[in-house]
Amino acid sequence: MPIWGEVELLCRAISEEGRKEAERILSQARAEAERTLKEALEIAEKDAAEEILERRSAAHAEAKRIVDSAELEARKRIMAFRERIVQEVFEALRERLEAFRSDPSYGDFLVSALTEGIEHLSGGSFVAEMSAEDLELVGHRIEKWAEEQALTIELRSATSIDGGVRVTSGDGRRLYDNSLPARLKRSEEEIRQEIWRGLFGTERQSG
Repeated sequence: MPIWGEVELLCRAISEEGRKEAERILSQARAEAERTLKEALEIAEKDAAEEILERRSAAHAEAKRIVDSAELEARKRIMAFRERIVQEVFEALRERLEAFRSDPSYGDFLVSALTEGIEHLSGGSFVAEMSAEDLELVGHRIEKWAEEQALTIELRSATSIDGGVRVTSGDGRRLYDNSLPARLKRSEEEIRQEIWRGLFGTERQSG
């Protein structure tokens, strides 16, 4: 075989081997590329899923915050409304108590309030304080009643008392405030519950 024929065969063999090697390398490259692409897609999908989850979580948290804020604002408004109603009722009660001082039965109430204070404190000697007007109204009745009960009651007028009576034991150690404001204060919780039941159908204001 001429030398050029051998060279041609050798070239063909080398070319064939190169082609096979090139195909092998290309096949590996394709496989690597597919693997890399698959991993990239999986990572991208994971990142996207996490981002979607984060966005959903953020959206849920924001929605919950908005709802909670709205509910809190609603509760605040309801509480403010209820408290305003209660204060209006108490103001009406104060006005009625003030008007009660002109009622014909107010004198009987003063004597009853004094008796209640004495029974609460117990003893035989007391100091009874009331406004000058109330003292003038029932002073003689109280003195007569004290004499009948064999009690010593010192009557004093006090500008700090606006209706009702304040009773102190003779030694000054015990006090029973039965003035109109004090009586209203002692009954405040009971009155408030009555308002809840009457207006709102519940025993007390809820938070």
